[in-house]
Amino acid sequence: MFKIVIAGLDGCLGSAFLGLCDLMSLSQRAISAASSASAEGSPASAGFHTLTASATGQAIRDGAGVTFEVETSFEEISACDAIIVPSFAPGPDGKAPDMAPFGAAAAWLRRHHSRGALIGGCGSGVFLLGEAGLLEGRRCTTSWWHHEDLKRRYPRADTAWGARLIDDRRVITAAGPLSWIDVGLHVLKTLCGPEAGRLAADFTLGEASPKGAQSAAAYLPNVMSGSADAFLAEAERVVRQAAPDFNAQDLARALSTSERTLHRKLKQACGESPKTFIDRIRVETARTLLETSAKPVKELAASAGFIDEASFRRAFRRYAGMAPSAYRVWARAKSQDKAQMFSLRKESEFIPEILTTILDTCVNGVTLTDPDLEDAPIVYANKRFNEITGYDPKEIIGRNCRFLQREDRDQEGLRRLREAIVNRQPVEVTLRNYRRDGQLFHNKLNITPLFDAHGNLIYFLGVQYDVTDQVRAETEIGDLRAKLQSIA
Repeated sequence: MFKIVIAGLDGCLGSAFLGLCDLMSLSQRAISAASSASAEGSPASAGFHTLTASATGQAIRDGAGVTFEVETSFEEISACDAIIVPSFAPGPDGKAPDMAPFGAAAAWLRRHHSRGALIGGCGSGVFLLGEAGLLEGRRCTTSWWHHEDLKRRYPRADTAWGARLIDDRRVITAAGPLSWIDVGLHVLKTLCGPEAGRLAADFTLGEASPKGAQSAAAYLPNVMSGSADAFLAEAERVVRQAAPDFNAQDLARALSTSERTLHRKLKQACGESPKTFIDRIRVETARTLLETSAKPVKELAASAGFIDEASFRRAFRRYAGMAPSAYRVWARAKSQDKAQMFSLRKESEFIPEILTTILDTCVNGVTLTDPDLEDAPIVYANKRFNEITGYDPKEIIGRNCRFLQREDRDQEGLRRLREAIVNRQPVEVTLRNYRRDGQLFHNKLNITPLFDAHGNLIYFLGVQYDVTDQVRAETEIGDLRAKLQSIA
């Protein structure tokens, strides 16, 4: 039986708090009815119950001053499977409230996340997740009019503009005043299974997958808030809705200002020129599309506002540090816990966490490459591989192993390696590779194809041995022998 907690906080949006309670109650009724009707049991049989809680266990007051009772206090909950934080009512300036008074709640969220709980934030409720430190290094989203404020308050968060919902390693964030629906249904689907999620959506919304749900933008109000971020947020909105030939002159005209004033305001607000600002916004849009869509890169380039695929790829590499296809692989791997970074069946049967722990303690580098993806990129690398090569995981995942060769491609070992991969055969070769700092090392590489029970190739397992010292010693011995023979 899964336990889902709805966090009651003073100043919250009352409709979000009550809406979550109703959503969970109705979903529980639908799932229980389906389970009872199934003679053999179904995926929907994984039950759950919901608790409302506040810091003290006392009633809370929402942003409009309405009082809501709760069932228990935060400290009375020793364990749970998920916590959902509703949106906060906006202040007079349109911003999310100061999170400093919610320090105890933030610590409580952090503690339960470390114990394995899902933590969800709805709209401005995402700010409390930032206060808890849960957004650091994670991809996240919030309502677009809070985007710049969230980035400024929590600069180590990887904030996506306009994304509807993001789940990055058990931290769920969503945008819009009705984002509590998305978060609630996502939590149910994650905990209780896809069938339970479908039943909940059917019963509460009338349909499991509304048309356009994947591409729907966050709710966009007609009136901007009067915050200091209004100019920047409006500039972002204009760029994201503009045609591919949109330029700095067009942006100035849309904002009813001169090009000179536009340049000055953007430099003050974000340190960028208008052209750099436009390119960055389009790349950020492309990142979200790569994370949420399976469409080809060429189609996504047009959707993100680029004139052609070549300019898109150049801009994406400049801002993201990798090719679009590599980013898609990296983002998919990053969105999962390390224990779920690769799978035996590529769908559900994940490698146990204990195995990844063992791989990280290996004295040799270990990688997995996926032959089903474009250019057979690396989808897993252990810590030793990072240490041998000097590259960070972000610089490794999503790239083909050939990046270690740099321009040194004229190697007999490479020919043997390519032949073995084409023929899906194991092979062992020694290659000249180069670390991140440019230093040469000799890599004894053992490649083994991995097949599933039906004989389908699913991965290539690579084991790397740094044999630089051995090769150097053999070279010195050979030189010494040559000298001795010349003397004799």
